Amino acid sequence: MLTWELVFPLGALALGVVLAVMLWRNKHRNKRVDPVTQAATREEYDYPDRYDDKTHDQYEAEAERRK
Repeated sequence: MLTWELVFPLGALALGVVLAVMLWRNKHRNKRVDPVTQAATREEYDYPDRYDDKTHDQYEAEAERRK
């Protein structure tokens, strides 16, 4: 059975690994698609009844074009 003295370091290690992976992913993300993401989010929140699959596909195509 695991004792608390062993569980706490393992939890800290797991937290450190997750933090390192998230920092690495944030550093290597494509920042050119940020304006497209912002516009799509704004459109979806401003006009939820008008935002459908066609609109989503248009923004997705724009993001792919910018990659």
